[in-house]
Amino acid sequence: MTNKTTGKAKGEFAIDLDEDDAVVDDTEVVETDAQTEAFADDDIVDEDATDPLDKLPPHAIRNDDGTITLPLYETVRIKVRASGKVREKVYESLTFHRLTGLDTRVIGEAPENMQNIVTFARSCRLNQAVMNAVWDKLDASDIANGGRVLNHFLSSGRKTRTS
Repeated sequence: MTNKTTGKAKGEFAIDLDEDDAVVDDTEVVETDAQTEAFADDDIVDEDATDPLDKLPPHAIRNDDGTITLPLYETVRIKVRASGKVREKVYESLTFHRLTGLDTRVIGEAPENMQNIVTFARSCRLNQAVMNAVWDKLDASDIANGGRVLNHFLSSGRKTRTS
């Protein structure tokens, strides 16, 4: 329906970008249940929805200290030499910590093809050489779930403490 005075359809507004003082003609939007029922699901943008990639994997464990432990679908075993001794390290889970500014700087300085591995190393607080070996043996689903944990930290982390 067009307004006879303004010549605009209901729900439209005009912004004059050619003038320094832009004039905005707002039209109040009033929604009714009948209006929302008339839309197909593809027409509705759910502003309350979260990206499924930002949700924690269902088997992730939230720890009291804010870290998240991700049990791995496939156990990873690597051999590490330290202090002249070779030992086997077994990873059945990875524990992710929130990233700091320093972490993001180090990640940004890494070569593009290494940034994911460096991100995991920094968040899991593992030596880069150890994470390189772990990464090579990680199941792809464990890598994807680790990425979801990192996305969760970035999109819906802890609230600022008031105490």
